[in-house]
Amino acid sequence: MSPAPKKSPARFIPIVLILGGLGWYGYHRWQLARAPYEWSGTVEAHTMDLGSRAGGRVKDVLVHEGDHVTAGQSLIEIEAGDWPAQLEQAQGQLAQMQANLDKLKAGSRPEEIAEAKARFETANAALQETNAGTRPEQVTAAQARLQAQDIAVEKAQKDAERQHKLSAAGAAIPADVDNADIALKGAIAQRDALKAQLVELQNGARREDKAQAAARTAEQLASQKLVTAGPRVEDIRAAQAQVEAAQGKVDQIKTMIDELVIRAPRAARIEALDLRPGDIIAPNATAATLLEDGQLYVRIYVPETQLGHIKVGQKVPITVDSFGDTTFTGVVEHINAVGEYSPRNLQTADERADQVFATRVGLETGGDKLRAGMAAFIEVPRE
Repeated sequence: MSPAPKKSPARFIPIVLILGGLGWYGYHRWQLARAPYEWSGTVEAHTMDLGSRAGGRVKDVLVHEGDHVTAGQSLIEIEAGDWPAQLEQAQGQLAQMQANLDKLKAGSRPEEIAEAKARFETANAALQETNAGTRPEQVTAAQARLQAQDIAVEKAQKDAERQHKLSAAGAAIPADVDNADIALKGAIAQRDALKAQLVELQNGARREDKAQAAARTAEQLASQKLVTAGPRVEDIRAAQAQVEAAQGKVDQIKTMIDELVIRAPRAARIEALDLRPGDIIAPNATAATLLEDGQLYVRIYVPETQLGHIKVGQKVPITVDSFGDTTFTGVVEHINAVGEYSPRNLQTADERADQVFATRVGLETGGDKLRAGMAAFIEVPRE
């Protein structure tokens, strides 16, 4: 009986390969099941863009890019220009408004009150005199003057008659005759004027004169009360408002003068500063960019299916390519409440279709080494 043929080992190779592949696949799946969640992101920073509301020509640049500055440290100085002159003008207007307000609050001076009172008393005396009418003594004096003038007219008339008789006899000079006639006419006219004055005195003041005197008296009385009472409350309030407006203008200019020096609001590092003395910067334009100390963070995008594996306050390890052997520590600070599509530079084309949630991770370590723009990776162990 011939011996059975031996089985060739090559027949088992496919079986071994299949079993090996199944084992590798199972191990790989086991490894994937235990692999941590990994999310990529970018190191970002809270920067401060500094400028001046005044603007102008740069006088001096006191720092350089990369310098660490303290809070309140001067960075850039701008030429003053005409701001000091504007301040002096505004302060002068403020002083004028304040003096006017002080005058209104002080009220009328005693001399002004006495003057107003004297004007009223004068007008009142004139009113009483007008209302009282003519005194008997004035009428008697006017009658006496009229009688004296009647005598003068009678004398002038006799002189004129005598000159006319002499002229008729050829013994008078024509000029004397004319002078006598003129003297008579003048005496008659003056007598008529005195007669009219007497009638006026006898009739007393007219109603118009009494009304005018009464109006002047009322006017002076009102003026006296106005001076005595002093300024109205509304006038003082208006003056106070003018003072406040002038003070506001002064404060505004002082603020703009203070803006001529650009200072660091907090301790930070100069990230960008490209100015030289003589450069012109516009108002509110960015003059320097500062990175505040401790304000680096990592922005990652977590897929919706993995959102339950991360929470606010959770500490996570962070790695970057520049420091491959170093693991930094971060804390999840915020997870967006609304999902979005992942940025194209962080996910593949297939993953872009999935919804992700932007998450901010604050850095607890590495702030002195990491820089904004670095690619960062965060791994979270599977539970």
